Amino acid sequence: MIIVLTFMLNAGLNFLLGLAVAAVLGPEQYGRFAVAAMVAIVIGTAAFDWLRLSATRFYTEAARAADPELRASLEVAYAGLGFALLVAAALVIAFQLDVGLSAAMLAATVAAAICNTRFDYTAALARARFLDRTYSVLVVTKNVASFGLMIGAAFWFKNAAAVMAALALSGALAILPARSILLDHGVGLRGATRARVVAFAHYGFPIVTANVIYQVIVLVNRGAAAAHLGFADAGQLSLATDMSIRLLLAVGAALDVYLFQLVVRRDATDGRAAAHEQIVRNMLIVTAVLVLLAVGYVMAMPAFEVLVVPPRFRADFGPVSLVLTPGILAFCLVNFALNPVFQIEGQTRLVVVAAAAALAVDLGGLALLSPHSGVLSYAIAHAVSLLVGFVLAAIFALRHPSCRPPLRDLAAIGLAAALAAMVIWPTRSIGEPVVALAAAMIGGTSIYLLALYLADVAGFRDLAHLILRWVFRARRKPQAGPTA
Repeated sequence: MIIVLTFMLNAGLNFLLGLAVAAVLGPEQYGRFAVAAMVAIVIGTAAFDWLRLSATRFYTEAARAADPELRASLEVAYAGLGFALLVAAALVIAFQLDVGLSAAMLAATVAAAICNTRFDYTAALARARFLDRTYSVLVVTKNVASFGLMIGAAFWFKNAAAVMAALALSGALAILPARSILLDHGVGLRGATRARVVAFAHYGFPIVTANVIYQVIVLVNRGAAAAHLGFADAGQLSLATDMSIRLLLAVGAALDVYLFQLVVRRDATDGRAAAHEQIVRNMLIVTAVLVLLAVGYVMAMPAFEVLVVPPRFRADFGPVSLVLTPGILAFCLVNFALNPVFQIEGQTRLVVVAAAAALAVDLGGLALLSPHSGVLSYAIAHAVSLLVGFVLAAIFALRHPSCRPPLRDLAAIGLAAALAAMVIWPTRSIGEPVVALAAAMIGGTSIYLLALYLADVAGFRDLAHLILRWVFRARRKPQAGPTA
């Protein structure tokens, strides 16, 4: 539970950090930063994320003692890829090749890709060993360093490359407090084996490939917007995209940290049929939570903009977020509701097919845009591509009859969402944004939960009764009397 709460805290702080950096840099420099940051994410995911996934799947306390070549193989692979990236960047800079980034920005981008993926990999090692306190220290250190260095760089230099360099430095510094705790003594790099590295690649590459494709969609859209509309408009598009994705993706990922482990446990202890049963329950839980969040985000957008969005970004934030949210919701459902089916069945290559179709649709949409198309058109192309990817992934995943959620429960979630939207809509006319947002959250959540309770979606009624019994029992617990 500590890991889940820490994960949520980290996501919330990253959300605030993005807003703060955008507010200090302004639309043009933030647009440059956002494009470079997306390049760093794509490079980092493509080069290193399969190692993080392998660490999460195979590295445990037992394996740490009995199989030292596992950690050695992970470390050698990471070091080799990091060195190769540094050499490639140095050659590009030395020969002055045009890659769309200045020499300073390219160096900072590659450094950010290496340092931040190393942080993610280190955090994965801590989670794999259930070192909750170590994981929390890593996350807190990373956020403190990121806030101090990135906002400081944005304030003093007003330069996107400086902020990227600060991002890289924060990732490197965050690893230091946990280095000795996570060090496997007696594990030498010579213990690494090629066969083990190949096995890691075979396990992780399909999921990584799909993730990279979805990231490429974001990068292509930002690059196209910057080329045709300028970096200021690209910054407008980027902030709305980043905030919308982070909001939904953070909550979905926090649920997945816990829920997918339940699937793995039931598959190991009770068999595949029980794992499928847990997957269906998880699908409904994830869908119910993310749909409520998406509806509330869209319906309460006027108050959210005033309270959270920097003034220079408000012109396009609301319309772009409104268009993007259905697609981003679909993308999150692919990741956290449908992907577990492919992972438990060993059919992760199908995720790549769905992602490739989404990329094709996005490129087709961009090709149809006229030179005079605005930021909203790029958001539409992005959203449609994500919806196509979701439809294909759903077709592939739901071919397993035992993994199909009941239509009754899905319909109940849809009805609950409609009721929540009806309750939230009148709050848009409230003049005070804090009151409006609070009314939207309380009113919308209350009617939504009531609808889920009445329909008993995913056994929600029993869960509600359990929570109520626990609350009443805690309130009735006798207070300790005074002692002599």
